[in-house]
Amino acid sequence: SYSPIPESADPKFLAWFFSIIILLVVLGSGCFVLAKYNTNSLAHHYYQKLAGDASEQNGSQSEKVAYKVPVTAKKDKAANKVDAALKADNLVGSTAIIRNGKLTYLKSTGRSHYPDASKNTNTTKYQIGSAQDLITAASVMKLSQQGKLKLTDKLSKYYPKVSGAKHITIKEMLNMTSGLSITNTPPTTDSFPTLLAWNEQNAQSSGTGNYSYQAVNYVLLAGIIQTVSGSPYREFIQSQLIDKLDLKDAGFILNSQERNKLATSYEDSYSGGKVAATGIAKLQSSKLGPYQIYMSAQDLATTYLYVLSGKFIKSTNVDKLIGSSKPGFAGGVYSSKNYFTVHGQLGGYQDSIQIDAGKKNGVVLLTNYVPSGIRNTQTAPNIYKTVFK
Repeated sequence: SYSPIPESADPKFLAWFFSIIILLVVLGSGCFVLAKYNTNSLAHHYYQKLAGDASEQNGSQSEKVAYKVPVTAKKDKAANKVDAALKADNLVGSTAIIRNGKLTYLKSTGRSHYPDASKNTNTTKYQIGSAQDLITAASVMKLSQQGKLKLTDKLSKYYPKVSGAKHITIKEMLNMTSGLSITNTPPTTDSFPTLLAWNEQNAQSSGTGNYSYQAVNYVLLAGIIQTVSGSPYREFIQSQLIDKLDLKDAGFILNSQERNKLATSYEDSYSGGKVAATGIAKLQSSKLGPYQIYMSAQDLATTYLYVLSGKFIKSTNVDKLIGSSKPGFAGGVYSSKNYFTVHGQLGGYQDSIQIDAGKKNGVVLLTNYVPSGIRNTQTAPNIYKTVFK
């Protein structure tokens, strides 16, 4: 083998050789430290450029967006009819229309902060209320798909103190047929662990089998998600959906500062004018976890199509989650032969969604004001008929 040092090297030569090596190591280390930590040096400028280029290359390979609804350049053929319908009902909010899997219409109307002049835009954020149920339900199914839980698991496996827990399955909680309910007034809190413990202590069971929409089901399901996944519910949803889909106008409302990012919800007053809806913070605090998410209409449409199209969980598991032998509530949506619908409200915010059974066409509507006489259960279905009749 070849060695750069002669076998019979003179001791002076060896001393000189190793001195050079040590000097080079010291100089190299000094240059690295200068480049990395002396922010005023030219060396630091080049270090940042090289590090940034490497980071961008790595990021472009690893941080791929999981799914984006394609946006068509063509105007939806029913756009004028939708414009007229929104104007006729005086709806305030944002409307997204999906045709053949593409976003063909996105429009925002009305004010985001009443009585200020600021208007809703296509990036305006709304609290999505019970539209979050499908997100929670699909997360439960994802953990089931990974073998971390079973839909036949009894609630007692996770919350043995809940009344009747040994007779209630996760599947029944997903479908609101668990018989669970709460009649006591929940605490006003920003702490999900506090609310979770309170729900565990105050939940009552009337026997399984009959449908009754009760928030306690999805509060406890959010708790099960964080128990099984090992991550807080919020962090699980953030990493698995919001970050993965690169949603720019979505997140969690954790306090009043976060709530200020949203359009203000308002309602008709007794005097005939409009006033800001009150009690939003208290309403939200009673349903922390599964009712914290805010989104724009486009981000909500992206999330729903991502889940329903079998990209978040397998298509067979989508059918298992929301499919039903008869029309009714299943896995966060109301299923029928031809449609999936969602309708809910939280304070002055309302959501109304209708998507066809083929998961290619639909209407997503988020509002921060709905006039008296217009029910949220009517809005998206009415627009859907206008668009797809």
